[in-house]
Amino acid sequence: MRDSQDYTWAGPTPALPRSIWVVAWASLAGQLVLLLDRGVRSDNEVSIIGSVLLGMLLLGFVSAGVVRARTIRLVLAWIVLGLSALAETVALIEHLDGGALEDRESVLLPAALLTTVVCLVALWRFHQSAWFAWHRNNKPAANRPSITHLVAVGVLVGALGGLAGATDDGFEAGIHISATGQR
Repeated sequence: MRDSQDYTWAGPTPALPRSIWVVAWASLAGQLVLLLDRGVRSDNEVSIIGSVLLGMLLLGFVSAGVVRARTIRLVLAWIVLGLSALAETVALIEHLDGGALEDRESVLLPAALLTTVVCLVALWRFHQSAWFAWHRNNKPAANRPSITHLVAVGVLVGALGGLAGATDDGFEAGIHISATGQR
């Protein structure tokens, strides 16, 4: 494991590691699995456009920050991926305990978990890279390599996330109010 303190040079930015591309493409694959599972939203057009635009802006912003080793956006990515892995693991175990999986679920649940685990491992590898350490220890240079293609993949992931329909198996809670104080 490399220590980020070993990379305090003021020279050119190191090469962009492959691991961040793995994060990008695995994220895209994960969104495609989500889209296959949930389908496209059936809201009105304004709601869909708003959701897609918000997803694109949010994921583009977070993607650029992760690639440039910005702490808050990186922590946000770790939290989202960690919670996703936990939720996908629970969903898979729940369906396995319930008996045989339907054909669609037998492919989509493990695929979703696999893409998330790949993202987590690749993000960890990226965190160990010279690129990451350089960005943590140096101010951005004017002639730094372009990350436009990576951010474009992030924007696409956000757009697909905005298109995905809402799940209908969420948490529901009922509240009962009585004027007489009795149920």
